[in-house]
Amino acid sequence: MRIVLILLLVLAMSQFTHAQWDDQTPPNEVPVYLPDDYDSNVPSPLVIFLHGWAPISPVWYDILVPIQDDASDHGYIFAKPAGSTDPLGDYYWNATDACCDVFNENPEHVSYLLALVDSIKENYNVDPKRIHLVGQSNGGFMCHRMACEAPELFASIVSLSGAMWNEESNCQPTESIHVLHIHGTLDPIILWPGGWLPPELYPYPSVNTTVEYWATHNGCTTNATDAGSFNFDDFVLFDETTRWVYDQCDEPSAGSAELWEVFLGSHFPVISTEGIELIFNYLDTHTKPEPECIADLTGDYQVNVSDVLFMLGEWGLNKSPADINNDGTVNVSDLLELIGAWGPCV
Repeated sequence: MRIVLILLLVLAMSQFTHAQWDDQTPPNEVPVYLPDDYDSNVPSPLVIFLHGWAPISPVWYDILVPIQDDASDHGYIFAKPAGSTDPLGDYYWNATDACCDVFNENPEHVSYLLALVDSIKENYNVDPKRIHLVGQSNGGFMCHRMACEAPELFASIVSLSGAMWNEESNCQPTESIHVLHIHGTLDPIILWPGGWLPPELYPYPSVNTTVEYWATHNGCTTNATDAGSFNFDDFVLFDETTRWVYDQCDEPSAGSAELWEVFLGSHFPVISTEGIELIFNYLDTHTKPEPECIADLTGDYQVNVSDVLFMLGEWGLNKSPADINNDGTVNVSDLLELIGAWGPCV
């Protein structure tokens, strides 16, 4: 009877297929870089970097946003997937209508990145409360897209020189998320006041509109507080960057909004050592709150087949952690509650 029940549950819960990404490295083959002190018995944070629109190769962004070595130094698992290639051989992410699927190929990059996270979590001990996205330019747009589509998965996004959807109705996040937006006031490509990108001239919003959307979504005030200045862009050579924090958020441990205004900054800042250190300090301090999930019997912050198997092993016992409803016995009532809580703990 147990075997039949297991098979039925696995069949019912596993009826999904990943989209195919013919021109990308399969999610389970994307190189993953481990910190020097990685311990498979200890959950580690994960940061995924999303490159910008890139002719020939996205390797340019290893120079423009050099965070891989720092990720290791700060104990982060690191991955840097490549987007799709268009007919001209340029790499891009299908983030919003403004950027940057110029040939309207419509690749499923949201599902690709979700599959990538799933693959990394299957192979390494990832702390589900500390999964972050960092992106530059087109990758910054994609960070905002993922915050719209999967805020339950990511603790925070850091968007450098990007923007979100111009039509806010395209962004319907289901829960709070931490958002840091970094932008140069003299960015000639993604303009501070907003603008349009060729060839179809779809609009993108201003920096203030982008950040205030997330402040409103997270229940924060839309009047930002000046939290001090620092040197982010070595090309400017003084403490040119102001940190604007949107306070009084509904659940500050779960979601917030912050803007780093790089005065006289361009689209590609020369990120200082201080700037990189502060990015990782932001990631370290903006995590998901500890979830309450009584149906997570195996402690992986997911209610899934592993929990079903654990429960079946405790079937009929008294004083068991699998007795979810505390009626004194592990039985069908507990199984039904477990199924009702299926998925990530929130």
